[in-house]
Amino acid sequence: MKHFQILALLVPVALFSCKKKKDDVTDTPVVQQSKLSLKPMFGSELLQLDSIYTMSNGYQIEFVELKAYFSDIQSGGSVMKDVALFNFRATGNLVFQANQVVSNPASIQFGIGVPSSVNHNDPSTFPSSNPLNIAIANDMHWDWNPGYIFIKVEAKVDTIVDGVTNCNHNLVYHVGTDGYYTSKTITNLNWSAVSSTVNQAWLKIDLKNFFENSGNAIDVKTEFTTHSMASQSVLTEKARQNFAASISAL
Repeated sequence: MKHFQILALLVPVALFSCKKKKDDVTDTPVVQQSKLSLKPMFGSELLQLDSIYTMSNGYQIEFVELKAYFSDIQSGGSVMKDVALFNFRATGNLVFQANQVVSNPASIQFGIGVPSSVNHNDPSTFPSSNPLNIAIANDMHWDWNPGYIFIKVEAKVDTIVDGVTNCNHNLVYHVGTDGYYTSKTITNLNWSAVSSTVNQAWLKIDLKNFFENSGNAIDVKTEFTTHSMASQSVLTEKARQNFAASISAL
């Protein structure tokens, strides 16, 4: 009988202790994030890698690679992300997602490429999660010319308009080196809540315009390869300008 009396006295104490611990729990602060995405297009068509599209001159084109570095991404003077790697095949539309509230939703500024202050650093010294780390950069870093590839557009094209698709002519545009770093400002960006903690904005890049930009068109028959060497400066500059000009708010 004494055992039951002791147990009866302990039960309220135990319940009180459990309740006190529950009341002492502090809620984890909600972290607000911003997410920037980039949608590749070919004119009015949604672009997918390994699919066939038709250029204005009738040539058939198939894109096989689309990558770019974006640096010093800012809104209203506040840095949202120091560097991001857009890798369409590996990570889809994502440019970056970061713990940063957008201070000026309609305007965003960024550099296309990697700034000279870090462009020639040893890529193995960056933290493993940094987009400049060699494991993430991978083929976006040149071993033979220390520095990063800023823009990579690779495709195959059929330049014979005969009704038969045979994309066997390779197109390679690798833009890099300090002189081709490009600043870009978007002034009409729209942000929307995709969850209670994430605001997202969309950019688009028109790969048809990359080749057919008015007054600066790239002739895929004769201007099909650049690795940003001095002898390829004219085509490299075209690719740099056209890539930047082809990015806008969605």
